[in-house]
Amino acid sequence: MKLVNGDITRRVVDVIVSAANDQLSMGGGVAGAIRSGGGISIHTEALEHAPAKLGSVVRTGAGELLADHVYHAVVIRFDLKGGTSAATVREVVRSVLARAVADDVATLALPLFGAGVGGLSIQQSLETILDALEEFAPTVASPLSIEVVVLGEEYEQARTVFDSFRERAARDAHEARLAEEWLKAFEEKRRGDP
Repeated sequence: MKLVNGDITRRVVDVIVSAANDQLSMGGGVAGAIRSGGGISIHTEALEHAPAKLGSVVRTGAGELLADHVYHAVVIRFDLKGGTSAATVREVVRSVLARAVADDVATLALPLFGAGVGGLSIQQSLETILDALEEFAPTVASPLSIEVVVLGEEYEQARTVFDSFRERAARDAHEARLAEEWLKAFEEKRRGDP
């Protein structure tokens, strides 16, 4: 997994993930950029699956994009009522991973879900995405390269969150290893006692 500063519509991956509303209307934000970059066929195909449930993923062709498919990850209602939540972002990440496994995807690029009109901060969105990826990654048997793509000014803030998360994950893994080593030594010592 890596953080990328760039335009998600220019990523060369198997799947580009779009932050979608439940009506799959690609009017603005990442969805609008994907429609503009990939062509109206993506929007037309997506609309055939509307309405879609929050937390679900709808797969379409990728039009003119340098990808095989677009996954429309439904994170918000069309009317924006209530914004989105970390729970919905977590569910949509699980759905994206499940769909990627079913489709035998090797590479995908996804945006920050729920940041902006969804009401989540960059930190809330990225931490939720990273937590969910860490939680559900063990369910993915084949290698999967994931890019979290952030454009422009938001990248530096996202980089700080990403680096902090990686440091925490490394620290947690180190502590788990130490605990495992201690437990192993304790068990060996206990077996050696009369």
